[in-house]
Amino acid sequence: MNQDLQKIDRFEVTRILGKGAQSVVYLAYDPKLQREVAIKTLHFTKQKDQQNEIQALIQESRTVSKMRHPNLVPIFEAGEYEGDPYLVFEYVEGKTLSDLLREKGALSANEAIGIIAPVLDAVAHAHQNGIIHRDLKPSNILISPEGIPRVMDFGIAERISDKPGEHDDVLIGTPAYMAPEYIDGRIISEKNDIFAAGLILYEMVVGHKAVQGSNIYQIMHRIASEPIELPPSGEISIDEKLGDIILKALAKNPLDRYASAEEMGDALHSFMLAGEETAPPSAESKQSTLDFLLRRMRHRGDFPALSESVSSINRVVSSDRESINKLSNSILKDFALTNKILRLVNTAFYSTYGGGTISTISRAVIILGFDAVRNIAVTLILFEHMQNKAHATHLKEEFIQTLFSGLIAKDIAKGASKDIKDPEEAFICSMFHNLGRLLAMFYFQEEAESINRVMAQKECNEDIASAQVLGISYQDLGIGIAKTWGFPEQIVHSMRKLPPDSIPRPKTAMDRLRIITSFSNELCAIVAHTPSEDRLKSIKKLSGRYGDSMPIQEKQLQQTLEKALDEITQFAGTVRLGVRESRIGKQAANWTGHTHQVEVAGASEHAAEGTELTEAEAQMQDTVAITATEGVTLAQGKLPEGMGNKPDAGNAQAILTAGIQDISNSLVDGCSLNDLLRMILETMYRSMDFQRVLLCIKDAKQNAMVGRFGFGEDINQIVKTFKFPLSYTPDVFHAALSKGVDILISDINEPKIKDRIPDWYRKTITAQTFVLFPLNIKNVPVALIYADKEAAGGINMPENELSLLRTLRNQALLAIKQTL
Repeated sequence: MNQDLQKIDRFEVTRILGKGAQSVVYLAYDPKLQREVAIKTLHFTKQKDQQNEIQALIQESRTVSKMRHPNLVPIFEAGEYEGDPYLVFEYVEGKTLSDLLREKGALSANEAIGIIAPVLDAVAHAHQNGIIHRDLKPSNILISPEGIPRVMDFGIAERISDKPGEHDDVLIGTPAYMAPEYIDGRIISEKNDIFAAGLILYEMVVGHKAVQGSNIYQIMHRIASEPIELPPSGEISIDEKLGDIILKALAKNPLDRYASAEEMGDALHSFMLAGEETAPPSAESKQSTLDFLLRRMRHRGDFPALSESVSSINRVVSSDRESINKLSNSILKDFALTNKILRLVNTAFYSTYGGGTISTISRAVIILGFDAVRNIAVTLILFEHMQNKAHATHLKEEFIQTLFSGLIAKDIAKGASKDIKDPEEAFICSMFHNLGRLLAMFYFQEEAESINRVMAQKECNEDIASAQVLGISYQDLGIGIAKTWGFPEQIVHSMRKLPPDSIPRPKTAMDRLRIITSFSNELCAIVAHTPSEDRLKSIKKLSGRYGDSMPIQEKQLQQTLEKALDEITQFAGTVRLGVRESRIGKQAANWTGHTHQVEVAGASEHAAEGTELTEAEAQMQDTVAITATEGVTLAQGKLPEGMGNKPDAGNAQAILTAGIQDISNSLVDGCSLNDLLRMILETMYRSMDFQRVLLCIKDAKQNAMVGRFGFGEDINQIVKTFKFPLSYTPDVFHAALSKGVDILISDINEPKIKDRIPDWYRKTITAQTFVLFPLNIKNVPVALIYADKEAAGGINMPENELSLLRTLRNQALLAIKQTL
């Protein structure tokens, strides 16, 4: 393949990033998805069975492309161009580990372990998916500008011949990082990668390769026949325990090595913790321990999903008006989460906000506010992941106490000074105050039990005990994870414990949030664990400590507890917490004299568990008949119980019907045009399970239709490029707008229609089927709603569903007319 080429298939080559004996890596631009990528092209010098080699490589790369891990560089595509295979990777800025070693030489033990441990985590993930790297080496490890190591080139090692002049007996990999059993007997297993990891760790702490020679055959001979030893102590000082770990990974016999990459990572973790026990933890050692704990969590299949869900919502910034759309998009990716939120916001818990029945996330944001919906989403995500049959009861107790503290904090914040602009901030801060303990209880159950034993035996607090057992305190664990999840600074600040003596008056709004958060959590702990005879003494002590910073009367405290108990029993019906049976539920009811109320609420919770319906859902399930604009009468429908699943024919009609009613209310309420259009698009997106739904608006200056906003996959990128002229073009888009007719294209490649699909569409969108709903006023096009699915023939709309979709389109027209 020509190294000076300008294009590889559709990819526009920018420059060469690196060259190897049989490969070239380019920086390129993907015009279809509008992103930079790295493309590796490979050239096989061996002609015999070359096509088989190419096909095998492409097939293996497709297998690798299915892996997702934060320490892997993913493969996006694989193909063939001008007779050679190419692979398309995510482009990651930074340098390779080999570059770093050339610049710095030997690394400290902490630095080296901080790099190899995530690599082992990525390798373990690959092994669990049945994939062996076979060419693990420093040049295949990228270090991002943030210092995060990422492994690349899984399954695509270069081919080299075993002996000069022979081409039939080939080895895969780089000689200096091959395992002895592979060189001698061509034995391939996960132990090959463990041996390579040992060689890399050796190289990082020593400063040079473990095995050297004048040529590749001398290197391979030494690996296969000579034991690898550490340098003499006079040459370089390596901790004895770390040296043992390196030598075990480099054992000649595979059976003497670590059984898995995960086991080697655990050994390094134990080494780090042992070192911290003998010295005060530094910022570097704390970070290393946090990294280890995060890697252990990632081995639990749900943790990456939890992290991504929370992080994606936290990435949305409330100050940006378009963030309503971004927040809705983040939530709508999870059908179950979407419907839990909608059930919750329609309960009495949020009745004080008004606004009637809410059927879309977009309307929920309008009625309840951006922060309230974001906080509900994050709270529900955390609760859904914090469930495990082995210790569900203990976790539920902890979660109920956490939720109770959040409700108390929100109520206190409402009566606080103007420093607290939004009580929802206090709610979420208090909810996540003890995040480290909650996560440790779920992911490190044995260690959490050990921490409780240490607290009892040594009569110390949980931060001292957790630091002793985990190598990091619960507080630092929670703060570290909150930062990785992108929580704002006020939440991170509020997670820091206050001093045990009296608390001074707050100087800033963040200080006030921290004080309210701490007070709420300490009050909940007293309610949950203090015997009745000691209540008065504990409350007086708490009031005395916070007297200067947050004066609160006993009567106010009682009212706050009562209100929180009322709210938590309403909240519990949606997430089925079982407040009645909980320790804090019983104690709080006893404190407030609401025992009967909690029992009744508890009975309601059990009823909810059987039916999984709230009062609002029951109301929404009532038969609805609506006369929409332009005389269209809707079919009747009901909101089904299984809304947590993707829509089927039954609940598609129900979601459409509920959405139309919701939007009708919003039209009467005078919602802004953007908010109404957003609700209409969201209803279409959820009801029909479209891949994406997008609104185009006429731009008079450009005489074109341009994308405005939408929902679905890659929608932010698609909106930027979705643009077409209003002047005559012989395609389906012009036909829909000029004639004012709805058009469904089942297959863009059908012979009769393929010439009517414009080039701009094929370059921008990968979907094979789409539907167009033009919005014309007096035969003049003003907007267009576009919806699609990836596979040809994927859109099927019975007449009654099509009628409902057209009603939504008519509501959009009415909203636009009202602004003219």
